[in-house]
Amino acid sequence: MKTISIAEFETLVARNDWQREQDHEVVERLDRQVEEWDEENESLDLIDIPHVWGWASKTSTLDGIKITYTEGFNYDECDPDSLSTGTEGQDDVWSVEGVVVVDEGGDELNAHELADYLDSDFSSIDYSVLEIEQVTDIDVDEDSDMETFTLEIDNAPSVRFTGELVASAASSDNQAMGSSYSGQTGRWTELALYKTKGGKFICHQVGRTRWQGERDRFSGKVCETLAEVKEFFGHRWLAKELYADASIDDTVEVE
Repeated sequence: MKTISIAEFETLVARNDWQREQDHEVVERLDRQVEEWDEENESLDLIDIPHVWGWASKTSTLDGIKITYTEGFNYDECDPDSLSTGTEGQDDVWSVEGVVVVDEGGDELNAHELADYLDSDFSSIDYSVLEIEQVTDIDVDEDSDMETFTLEIDNAPSVRFTGELVASAASSDNQAMGSSYSGQTGRWTELALYKTKGGKFICHQVGRTRWQGERDRFSGKVCETLAEVKEFFGHRWLAKELYADASIDDTVEVE
């Protein structure tokens, strides 16, 4: 194995003809539990969120020398904003093979010490290949005069469709709003009903929060009939406001 000085190493790593390769390995998929506020029942529920963690590496090679960087990653399925990466508690972050590098005094430098001379090209990893964000297309027509929407849904692919907003309704976290008050300061709900160009209904519900440590919650469903729409939204007061805005009959006839 050849030996080079730190000055020669600096010249070497500055070259732009390094060959780069990335590798990603999913080690485990598991559910993590979080507390979420259920406005309808006025209670905190434990929700299972599918979670993924694994290892990623970037290998740079040139003239028989191989430099490898490794880090861990984790994310909630279908939620790119949840992606977290890092090397905390990791011993083998860097490895350098095919060369021995010595300092001015002739002492060998280890991979951790050599990392100080490496720029981000040796460690930046592109996670787009994991395709964390997923989208399901429903009646999408980009050439249509109608609008194309993309709606986020927790722990499931987002829904993209071409259509129109039929109706919406929202509670308020402001007690002064009277009948629209959600019952919880800092928490409220937004409902929306869409109709696609092809005639399907898209239901969407967002649980908003201003509370530290909580996040907005998104749920939705693609429906073929109004009966499915009412099954999704239910019959609480906010849903009835939505039905009224959409001119949907929510009465039951009794003989």
